[in-house]
Amino acid sequence: MLMKKARWIWYRGDFEIYHHMLLSCRRQEYGCDYPCQWHISRPEVSASFIRDFTAEKDGAVRVVTRSKGMVRFGGKLHPVNTELRVPAGEHRIVVELYDIEKFPSFFIDSDVLVTDETWTAECFDRAPVPVGWKPGFFSAEDDPSVFPFAYEDIKPASAEKIPGGILYDFGKETFGPVTVSIPAGESAALIYGESREEATEPENALVRETLTSSDAPVRPARAFRYIFVMSENAEKVGISARYEYLPIEDKASFSCDRELVNRVWDLCSYTFRLNSREFFLDGIKRDRWVWSGDAYQSYMIARYLHHDPSVTERTIVSLLGKPPYRTHINTINDYSAYLIISVWEHYFATGDEAFLRSVWDRVKELYRFIVSRLDENGFVVRRPGDWIFIDWGVLDKDGPHCAEQILLWQVYRSMARLAGVLGEEDDYSVRADALFGKIHAFFWDREKGAYIDTFASGKRFVSRQTNVFAILFDFAEGLQKDRVIENAILNPDLPQITTPYFKLYELLALCRIGRLETAQDYIESYWGGMLREGATSVWEAYDPTQRGAEHFAMYGSAFGKSLCHAWGSGPILLLSRYCAGVYPTSVGGETFNVEPDPGRYHAFDATIPIGSGTVRVKYSAPTVTVETDVPGGTFVCGDAETPLEPGRSYRFEIR
Repeated sequence: MLMKKARWIWYRGDFEIYHHMLLSCRRQEYGCDYPCQWHISRPEVSASFIRDFTAEKDGAVRVVTRSKGMVRFGGKLHPVNTELRVPAGEHRIVVELYDIEKFPSFFIDSDVLVTDETWTAECFDRAPVPVGWKPGFFSAEDDPSVFPFAYEDIKPASAEKIPGGILYDFGKETFGPVTVSIPAGESAALIYGESREEATEPENALVRETLTSSDAPVRPARAFRYIFVMSENAEKVGISARYEYLPIEDKASFSCDRELVNRVWDLCSYTFRLNSREFFLDGIKRDRWVWSGDAYQSYMIARYLHHDPSVTERTIVSLLGKPPYRTHINTINDYSAYLIISVWEHYFATGDEAFLRSVWDRVKELYRFIVSRLDENGFVVRRPGDWIFIDWGVLDKDGPHCAEQILLWQVYRSMARLAGVLGEEDDYSVRADALFGKIHAFFWDREKGAYIDTFASGKRFVSRQTNVFAILFDFAEGLQKDRVIENAILNPDLPQITTPYFKLYELLALCRIGRLETAQDYIESYWGGMLREGATSVWEAYDPTQRGAEHFAMYGSAFGKSLCHAWGSGPILLLSRYCAGVYPTSVGGETFNVEPDPGRYHAFDATIPIGSGTVRVKYSAPTVTVETDVPGGTFVCGDAETPLEPGRSYRFEIR
């Protein structure tokens, strides 16, 4: 019998839930520990793990674990972490563990039995499920409660003596633990800053701490570019740092004839890498929480940049948590919808049915929670504890909001598709069709030629946000789509979208209607503007009218703005999907199109991951060269389509 590679196993989902619990409890502001503002699931305290197996020969088994419990084997009870003799023959082994601090997990590696994905787990009140496991935990010395980050030593680019101490500049935004050595009897304050201004204003800096020689020298991992060591004897305080990161490589690249755009790509790539950790973070400085809306954009970017599903899957599992659901994800109605939509889009991108099955019960529970709170018309409405967010912009939320209903329509469609994959039947499609008609009946304004935010207030207010969703999710069709584009998307008189979060949706909608050049202009003005201000990672928001330290204020705080925010990496998605023009047309990217649009660029060179390989699209006006190492590709130019064979180089002219 060929033995599989041994790995640590646990109850499915516990690894993600445990590390999400830790992450959610690390926020600090102004010297205070800042509790999370929504329910955080906890891993199982106890679990039972079962395996039937055949030993081809006599052997021995040792259950290696840091949890407590016992092993049922051979009709007897045995302690863990001791050797059990296994005679040749058929056996059942049951490992029962509990862990009130972390989560039950264990490891077996022997010549007769290993821990792998063939084990099942149960929590006594539920049916058995396949166990959970993750790459990176393949030896008895590993510890699944410690997330497997990689580390690099980093040194300050400069040290400057200023009044009160020494200011260390590490040259760019980074994240990691800092080690401090303080002479006996001395003390020092560490002020962490994403900007020089923040680090040198201790009273306003969000992250700061005062230490003595008796405190632990290695400090918790934090975001910073600058560290101000405040001490009368600052020159005697030793300081060093390590860059803590997820060892994940970019598979996409893009360069063009506009150098500023190339710098923007690099800026976005670095920003996204910093925020791709246990999960996709909101930003690395302030809350470092996992927000479903922010994560939804990160999933789309990740599919192009590093094309590794692991962070997406961990993030989805962490956000789903454990039912029952009593509030929306992050307390936000739209964020619950994004989460279900994300599961379908992740399946379409990967074709990973095993992952879908592992989360399907929780997805259905979240869906039931969503529909349990609809009104008599079947509309999403605000219930106690809900936050109808959509965007920070000018919106009419006085009643059922159209954007929420479009998201609900997309939830129904996603559930129908997911159920179809798993061979289940339900009324999801019927609900989608019924809601489609109701949205048009209640929210379509013939006179304005667009969707209004809500009918309840009587204002008939038209926002860009609502109509962007109508385009982005293919809700508007035919003549109505044309009118939405004219009267909302391209209407200069409507209030502009000012948040970078929703701006990405708007830019994607513009690209979908053939306005790539508008997005290209915005990349240079908005992201390029941050570069001109000296940004080393993408900020949470950028206002070109602000000057100096004004750029860093947000949420009523002088330095409340994150200077490294995941949603700022949108140009990666825009340039990969719409300029290089690479996108899947079937599940798992088994078929895909290459439909490049250079827009304002006279030349570009892009390598884009798709399916199990990559596509290279190289343009030098008016010729585009396409090469792929995987089958299933089609080059699209207008109405003309050309199949692409792996290993061949194709040349086309586009104008």
